[in-house]
Amino acid sequence: MGRPRKDAGSTASPRPAAAPKTSPAAPPPSASAARASRSMPVAGRSQEAKPSSSQPKSTAAASRGARGNAGEQRGAAGGGSSASTRKTTAAKGAEGQAKAEPCPGKASSRFLAPLDSQDIPRVEKETRGQRNNPKWYEWRENRITASVAPRIAGSKFANGRTDEVPRSYLKAVVSPGPTAQTPAMSWGIRNEKAAVRAYEQLKSQEVGRPVRVEDCGLFIHKEKTWIAASPDGVVTEADTGKPLGLLEVKCPYKHRNRTVREACKDRDFCLRVDGDSYALKRDHDYFTQVQCQMAAAGMRKADFVVHTKKETAVAPVEFDDEFWGQTVPKLEKFYTEAVIPHLEEQASSSVWAKEE
Repeated sequence: MGRPRKDAGSTASPRPAAAPKTSPAAPPPSASAARASRSMPVAGRSQEAKPSSSQPKSTAAASRGARGNAGEQRGAAGGGSSASTRKTTAAKGAEGQAKAEPCPGKASSRFLAPLDSQDIPRVEKETRGQRNNPKWYEWRENRITASVAPRIAGSKFANGRTDEVPRSYLKAVVSPGPTAQTPAMSWGIRNEKAAVRAYEQLKSQEVGRPVRVEDCGLFIHKEKTWIAASPDGVVTEADTGKPLGLLEVKCPYKHRNRTVREACKDRDFCLRVDGDSYALKRDHDYFTQVQCQMAAAGMRKADFVVHTKKETAVAPVEFDDEFWGQTVPKLEKFYTEAVIPHLEEQASSSVWAKEE
């Protein structure tokens, strides 16, 4: 579920400040993409850049874009032909640049803070607390996260069956702010801690030694930094701290009063009965979510837990290279052909709003 069990110390977003070389760069929001594009070099997939010292804000992106559009209309009404000419030229240049940068590994560096191998673990630590931590939202912005990856990978757009971009999925990537909680979400949050405690007991019995679930923040993919994930925890050996895998917990509101075996009779349920145990269905969205989590965190094992009032079930999941290899191109298509053009357009609106 990607939800925390710890509260963050502050809810105020940090202001722009110079960052020391030992700290990860602050995530540049899409509204400041124009500034970021001028200050950050375009890097390839295998290139690493030094952390940026800028930390622009993103909460006013929509209003700045709206003011930019209004300014353009006023200029047109006043006969400002020179501004129109400049805008046309810039648009052509942006279009040419987008065509010259077809892969997210290059294009996305204009809208994501450059990260090196030391920054990525720091980001994970700084974003612990997840939905209660403002930095978690900032670092998720303009990235495809595991929670939305299944819907994107299964969309008609990502599979080449339509040219129409699913706007709700695009919004989930570029504006991943807090959302209103549904009864099902509230139920899951309230019962997650109990589910984790039950899992720790079951897992300890299974492996014959105590295990502990450690909190975690946002894992950013080391190579594809436009992919990120926030599992519910990292499973470790209690005595040594050795990581055993990831943990993802679901507390299905619909089946809260049933055993997991009874819930498996529902054809839409995520698990299936596999002898005396359970298995996560490969064609279910949660399978894609967990695969994305393991890819982002660099782990090959995870436990998928379903918790109801009557039963806690554990379904082990292993990283599937073939499945992930088929999924990544779909996510990449969405990022390149939907997210990047949107950010380019947003950056252009911000630039012209300033000039006018």
